[in-house]
Amino acid sequence: MELIITGALPPASVADETARHLANAAPLLQRLFEHAVAQVHLADPDQTGCTAYEAWLLGQHRFVPDPAQTLCAGLAPILAPGGPADEPVWLFQLAHFGLSQSGAHMLTADDIVVTEQESLALYESAADIFTDTPFVLKVHTPQGWTVGVPDGFTLPSRSPSLIAGADLSHVWPQDDAVKPLRRLLSELQIAWHHHPVNEIRRQSRMPVINGGWLFGGARPEQLSAPERALPFVLRALEAAHRQHQWGHWLAQLPGVEQELTQQLDAALRPELSGNPVTRPVKLILTGTDRWVTLTLEPTPALLKWLPGKRKQWKQWWSQ
Repeated sequence: MELIITGALPPASVADETARHLANAAPLLQRLFEHAVAQVHLADPDQTGCTAYEAWLLGQHRFVPDPAQTLCAGLAPILAPGGPADEPVWLFQLAHFGLSQSGAHMLTADDIVVTEQESLALYESAADIFTDTPFVLKVHTPQGWTVGVPDGFTLPSRSPSLIAGADLSHVWPQDDAVKPLRRLLSELQIAWHHHPVNEIRRQSRMPVINGGWLFGGARPEQLSAPERALPFVLRALEAAHRQHQWGHWLAQLPGVEQELTQQLDAALRPELSGNPVTRPVKLILTGTDRWVTLTLEPTPALLKWLPGKRKQWKQWWSQ
């Protein structure tokens, strides 16, 4: 069994505080932490341009970036597969841009719960706007819109999940090459201000969809298919982790533990022949700048909730 829990590793600033609540909020998780062999993998977002989970995912696809590309460039062909192998894939994901005391910020399509119907309606309204720009609106996909960019266009690729909630003045390029993109985004913001989609969202007191984030640039031929099936992904902690809402993060832990219990029960159940399971159990926990792989051998002790020698799990938890 292999399972990944995104947003499961708090940053060092709150690691000790969250650890004190684990015994009550997620006793099974803490027990697993105490008995697993841990391996820490660093993933500096300033270098990768993406979250630790996305860096792990790109590793599974064995993405090899070009010299001028960040690791994040490979996300677009993963999220929007099926294009020509030798053509760069750029993905435009809808978002909400706003102002707060900390500066300009962005909320992702997942954060503001953009429906497929809303995305399609805005996609159709954007077609005319793209016509008068050097960008080409291509295909609508569940993960975003694929976009053709002008020759020579460069953009340091950063994933929406990474920059959401950050001060955009520190991540948005200011050079002349990006001016056409900034102009396009401004035109979309104006056109969508009174769009029926946003009028309905205002009435429902939901954040309006007033722009999007462009990222990617890698070619499908730079990636390979994963060598084995990707693990089950638990994402319940991801939004609270990204938004630094640690009270909400703790409140989500019992639900995560319930799902984890079900997955473990299925994975550790003896095979139909009656033979015990012999494959190790692996949990992958992701945070802001690292992920940790926890390995547990499927011994009878594991089935009895792991009695025995405990490991110093807080050494990697608080790293």
